Amino acid sequence: IGFVMQNPNQMISKTMVYDEVAFGLKIRGLSDSQIKERVYETLKICGLYGYRNWPISALSFGQKKRVTIASILVLNPEMIILDEPTAGQDFKHYTEIMEFLVDLNKKGVTILMVTHDMHLMLEYTNKVIVLSEGEKIADNIPAYVLTNKEIIEKSNLKETSLHQLALKCNIEDTTKFVNRFIDYDRRVR
Repeated sequence: IGFVMQNPNQMISKTMVYDEVAFGLKIRGLSDSQIKERVYETLKICGLYGYRNWPISALSFGQKKRVTIASILVLNPEMIILDEPTAGQDFKHYTEIMEFLVDLNKKGVTILMVTHDMHLMLEYTNKVIVLSEGEKIADNIPAYVLTNKEIIEKSNLKETSLHQLALKCNIEDTTKFVNRFIDYDRRVR
């Protein structure tokens, strides 16, 4: 299991991209040729191969975030835990990082996200666990969680505008409406 912190600047310890991604392999005693092969492969997956010899200080926030993901991914984890993966990113970079994570998941890596971004949850997750005061109060699909009044109140979540719209339009199955809206929005974007 690998963990990626919310702020990549708090996680990065090397000055060059290659060295940062190679660090975990070096301390595990892999040979230089094994390290080079795995780092290059991982940088390609992360869309960072062209930056392999760049100083990290020259990268954007989103690129640094991908470097931290690469530094974990190179270790071949079964699961990556990400704390607020889209924090501090504009919509373009938000979408870019999330589509990158979707691709990683399709390659067999389990992605667990900690987030306060309810739209992100609706759009990119298929299962949600809600914790409140140390207790698990929900384990379901995102649209169900954000259309269930009891869960919303108990966890201090904010009711989504999609749920409010469904209620104002007298739509009986608000969960289905929210799911369909999010699915449509992803397809046409």
